[in-house]
Amino acid sequence: MKEIVFIINSLKSRSGTERVACVLANLFKSHLDVNVTLLNRDTDFNGVAYPIDPEIKVKKFEGNYLNFYRQLNQYLSAVQPDYVIVHNMGRLSLLTSLLNLSKNTKLISLEHVAYHSRPKFVQIAYKFLAKKFSQIIALTKHDSESYKKFHHNVVVIPNPSPFKQLSIEERIYDNNSKRIIAIGRLTYQKNFEHLLAAWKIVQNSHRDWTLEIYGSGEDKDKLQQIINHDELTSAKLMGEIVNIQSIYKSSSFYVMSSRYEGLPMVLIESQTFGLPIVSYDCPHGPKEIVHSHENGILVENQNINELAAALKFMIENPAERMRMSNNAFNDAKKFTEGSIVNLWKEKVLN
Repeated sequence: MKEIVFIINSLKSRSGTERVACVLANLFKSHLDVNVTLLNRDTDFNGVAYPIDPEIKVKKFEGNYLNFYRQLNQYLSAVQPDYVIVHNMGRLSLLTSLLNLSKNTKLISLEHVAYHSRPKFVQIAYKFLAKKFSQIIALTKHDSESYKKFHHNVVVIPNPSPFKQLSIEERIYDNNSKRIIAIGRLTYQKNFEHLLAAWKIVQNSHRDWTLEIYGSGEDKDKLQQIINHDELTSAKLMGEIVNIQSIYKSSSFYVMSSRYEGLPMVLIESQTFGLPIVSYDCPHGPKEIVHSHENGILVENQNINELAAALKFMIENPAERMRMSNNAFNDAKKFTEGSIVNLWKEKVLN
């Protein structure tokens, strides 16, 4: 039985990278004849933010990055797994590229954030260290082109949806809902200030609609101050929620205002539940999910007025929302568990 080890900085936070790691670990364990172990810096099995198959091992290597590196080396030298998959957000791949692995171990970097969104020194260093990886997995075709300039083995595998693809009979879309949702850490990357600025333009003409932002993070106080100052009475910071499925099912559409992304899990999840999407055309993921005026609206990157106009269009055109919802349901098929596992078997785990 093959041994697969995931390396990730954290498994404690309820964010997209952690979710993908847990979903993939569960998929590998349930669909493939493999053992899976998750190595991280901050939690054991009981503290993982998302559900994990009880047969999956979770190990915590505490301390600074140097201690983390030493413990990784010790563990991997003893186990000698067949595959080590690094869930990379930037600096982690620089560290793991220096691991002293068995010649029979394939070291793979799964890139969760667009290459050009990283600090320049990380981009430069990665070009030199990337040769240590057997393979680089990009989430989007656009991002893969960056890695192909300095690595010979780059493949594209999108994130899977953590939710089951619904049948025609199971599809539920509430076109009477007047709830707009956004989900993500309250950080610079997610750029919720722009979303609130757009909502300020929209709110007065659509008082019966609400904007709900789910997540936690360092920008919480700043965003609440904007809401209070601009009297955005129909915009609310909702905090974290465990049962996000119920939110998707009772919402009208999803909005994303990020400055940059990899392949956003929340957009894939939204489509699974048939939600149309309004999103900035930021680097690099949204354009590979959102096809403008087919399953949502792709907005000129960082253009607040266009973002507001797209929100108004969605609010004022229920027939268009329904048409886009149907298209979103159909487009979600490419992100099903079976489709993604087959890509991993074909392109990586062979």
